[in-house]
Amino acid sequence: MKWHFVGRRDQVAAIRTVLATDGYRPIVVTGERGAGRTRLAERVLETPEAARHTVVRLDPRESPGGLAARVRAAGRPAGPLLLVMDDAQAGSHESLQALRALAGGGRRAKVLVTTVSGAAARRPDPVDCLRFEPRAHTVEVPPLTAAEMGVVLAGVTGGHVQQATAGALHAATGGNPGRLHDLLVGRGLGERLVRGRAGWEFACAAEWREGAGVTRPGEGGGARPGEPSAVAPASSPLVPAGASPLVGAAWEAWAAPAFDRAFELCKAAAWCGEGHAVAVPLAHLLLLRGRGRDSTSFLDSLPAPVVAGTPHLALARAVNLACGQGRPEAAAEFLLRCAVAAGPGTRPLLLAYRAWILALTGRAGAETRSLARPDRETALFVHAAQAMAGLRSRPDEAVFHLRRALALTAAGSAPGSAPGSAVGSAVGSAVGPPWLPPHLTACLIDALLLAGRAAEATLLATGFHRGEPHSGWDVAVAMTMVAA
Repeated sequence: MKWHFVGRRDQVAAIRTVLATDGYRPIVVTGERGAGRTRLAERVLETPEAARHTVVRLDPRESPGGLAARVRAAGRPAGPLLLVMDDAQAGSHESLQALRALAGGGRRAKVLVTTVSGAAARRPDPVDCLRFEPRAHTVEVPPLTAAEMGVVLAGVTGGHVQQATAGALHAATGGNPGRLHDLLVGRGLGERLVRGRAGWEFACAAEWREGAGVTRPGEGGGARPGEPSAVAPASSPLVPAGASPLVGAAWEAWAAPAFDRAFELCKAAAWCGEGHAVAVPLAHLLLLRGRGRDSTSFLDSLPAPVVAGTPHLALARAVNLACGQGRPEAAAEFLLRCAVAAGPGTRPLLLAYRAWILALTGRAGAETRSLARPDRETALFVHAAQAMAGLRSRPDEAVFHLRRALALTAAGSAPGSAPGSAVGSAVGSAVGPPWLPPHLTACLIDALLLAGRAAEATLLATGFHRGEPHSGWDVAVAMTMVAA
C-alpha cells in the first residue's frame, strides 16, 4: 500500500517561514500519537529553507554530554545549524535543557522538535523549556479532515473510495493517520476493500456479502476477499463497556442516523471479529438495504438465545419473517415465544412489536388496545400498531396515534438496542430503531391525505422528499419496500 503525504500545507508553510528567519528560534511540532508529527518534520526537511541548514539529528534518549558531542561533531558549518529531535517528550529534562543551551548559545541554531500533545502528553513536558521561549513557534498537527482522509484512501487503493467508506474510517479513527494505518494494515482492513459500483468499499463477510462484480485492490476481474472466520458469536451485553472506536462509531452512525456510514462501519467491525458488538445495527441495515436473506443469515450466525433475548434483534428477525419472507404468522409466533420466555420488564415490548407486525401486514388483532405500556418504546409501538390497524378505515384516528408515536420517538432510553451497554446508553437517546421516525412520518402523510387533510399533509411533506438531504426520505422508502 502506498501512503501519501496529504494536507498539512499551512503547518509546513508556517515552519518554512520560521526557517527563513535568522538567529535562534525553537520550533515545537505537537500532536496526538499517530497524527503525523514525524512525517511532517520529514516533509519540512525536504524544503529549500531546510536545505540551507546543516541538519543534526538528535536522539532524546542521549545524555546531555552525548548531545553536546553530536553538535560539536558538526563542526562549524558555512550555513546555519538545524537541530532536530523527534519524540522529544521521551527525553529527560536535563537533555532538553542542554539542547536549549546548545542552540541558544554562540551557534544561534534553529531547533525543530516534535512532542505528543493531548491526553497522552507527559506532565510536565520537558519540551516546555523550548515551548515557552520568547521566539518559540508552536505548530499543532490537527486530525485529517474527512476530505483529506478520502484523498489518503484514494492513494492507498489507487481509485475513488465511496464517501460512506471514507466517512466511516474518519469516524473510527478521528482523522488520525496512525489509527488509519493500524486499521488498514495492522488489522487487515485494507485487504477487505473491494471495488463496488460507486467506488471502493468494504466487502461483506462470507455469510452475507455482495454477490458479484467486486475486485480486490491491485487485482482485476471478480476476485473476492479471502474467507474470514465466522462472525464472532454475540455475548452479553451485546456492546460491552469499553467497546472499540470502530464499534462505538458504528453505533453513533446508526443512531445519527447515517445508515450508509453505519453499514460500512458494521462491515469493518465484522471483519475485525467484532460483528457481535454491532449485531443490532447490522441486522437492521442489511434488511433496509433489501438484503433480507443476508440479514437472516447473519442472525442465524448468532446464538438463538441472544437474538430472542435482545429486543431489537428479535424485531429484525420478525420483520424479516413477516416482510422479507412473507410469513407474518411465523413472525407473530416467534415474537410470542420470545415474550413468553422474557422477563416481565421486556415482555410488553415484545408483544407490542408483535401487534405492530400484525397490523403492518393487515392482520391486526383486538388485543392491541389492551396491551400494557410500561415504557416509552412499548407505548410507541402500541400507538404505531393502532395507527396501522386503522390507517384506511379510520384515518383520523390513525393520525392521532401516529402523532403520539412520533412524539415518543423524540427522547428517552432505548431498551431495545443494547441493554446494559455503555455505547448503547451513550447513543440511545431516541426511542425505537432509528428507521422508525421516517417510516412513521411517511405513514402520517398517507393518513392525513386519506383523512382529507391535504393542507396538513402538504406542510408535513415540505421538508420530507427526495431532494431534501437528511430528511429521512430514503429510509422511509427503504422501509416501505421492505413492508411491500
